[in-house]
Amino acid sequence: MSNIKLENLEINDYMIYQDKDSFNFGIDAVLLANFALREYGSKKSDATINICDFCTGTLPIPLIMYAKRKLFLGNNMKITAFEIDKDQVSICNKSIKYNKENVSDAINIDSDIKVICDDIKNIDKEKDKYKTIYESFDMITCNPPYIKSGSGIKNLNDKKIIARHEVFITFEEICKVAQKILKSNKKFYLVHHSERFAEIACVLKSYSFEIKKVQFIYPRVDKRSTLCLIEAVKNAKSSLKVLEPIIVFDRDGSYTKNIENIYGK
Repeated sequence: MSNIKLENLEINDYMIYQDKDSFNFGIDAVLLANFALREYGSKKSDATINICDFCTGTLPIPLIMYAKRKLFLGNNMKITAFEIDKDQVSICNKSIKYNKENVSDAINIDSDIKVICDDIKNIDKEKDKYKTIYESFDMITCNPPYIKSGSGIKNLNDKKIIARHEVFITFEEICKVAQKILKSNKKFYLVHHSERFAEIACVLKSYSFEIKKVQFIYPRVDKRSTLCLIEAVKNAKSSLKVLEPIIVFDRDGSYTKNIENIYGK
């Protein structure tokens, strides 16, 4: 980890460390964090909202949500993030330490965000270890590997490949764990490839999730959708709301006004 850089999240002075030799978060993580905050539907209150982030990487989704918490959900947010790679976990904790020491709004961040270095499949396999978190979360977020295992994988030791391909975990395994730790009628937010939407819907339904909202992301107005944002609710009745599409780039290659608003620019 010799190429770690500190980057500005451009939200209330929060910063994040990134390993430039590894996988770095992109617009999908930013869109998912904002989608979850916007669509969760809770008014600002004193109630603590317990959130779990799967496949957290270098912690972009928890940090973005935490930095914006007062605008959407109130001040009381507890986040548990799971990451299998110990080097990534080290970077997560480095970001938490930096923000605690340098951002006045983040004085309690080290108690509000906890990063666990483990395979999330162990939440199901090691029941005695994790049974206290079963049905304990109000929200789950996940930016999972998008590409099915075996699809063009050449180097299983390449962290960029692992982040994109279902090498260590499949979408079905993610849903199995999510079903165990989420409270009934609470929300699971994810971003995924649009071309896998039908499959995703079937897998979610098989684990007692109903897709309630979906928002398709288009690179440009004249291109097909590449990503979709999904809100699924555990043990909910069937009904689907398709939200207005998000277009990322104008024809001149600049960000659309919608994307600039999401980034806060």
